[in-house]
Amino acid sequence: MSDLLLHVTFVCTGNICRSPMAEKMFAHQIAERGLDTAVRVSSAGTAGWHIGKGADERTNRVLRAHGYPTDHFAAQFGDEHATADLVVALARNHIRLLQDLGAPAERIRMLRSFDPRSGAVALDVDDPYYGDLDDFEESFTVIAAALPGLHAWVDERLS
Repeated sequence: MSDLLLHVTFVCTGNICRSPMAEKMFAHQIAERGLDTAVRVSSAGTAGWHIGKGADERTNRVLRAHGYPTDHFAAQFGDEHATADLVVALARNHIRLLQDLGAPAERIRMLRSFDPRSGAVALDVDDPYYGDLDDFEESFTVIAAALPGLHAWVDERLS
């Protein structure tokens, strides 16, 4: 674990759809629980196409509709993320890329592995980028279902 904070980082491909959505949702929930001084939440993309840009507008629309913040600047996965206590991949194709980028295999988990209803064959959060607003809502629903399990993981680490 990090010296001061438990660090959880979410990773997708471009860091403008799935991972910022998960980051904003989880960070907001962590703050509501009064744990924001103990848990750092971040996100990144495996690719650098959108570095410095905000989240996709459809991501922001869905987050706002559910009462979550939308401030975000896309980042590419780097050393700061590789040293996180938990690197949360949004799709299976990210796992090998994350290992190649320096994330230790034992610190990488699929987000949906925290949702007992997802089953072993449905671990990806589908990329909504080429879809419509309904696809972004579906991503929100899938992410939301996994977050209680992630909170339990955090609680276990902090106890």
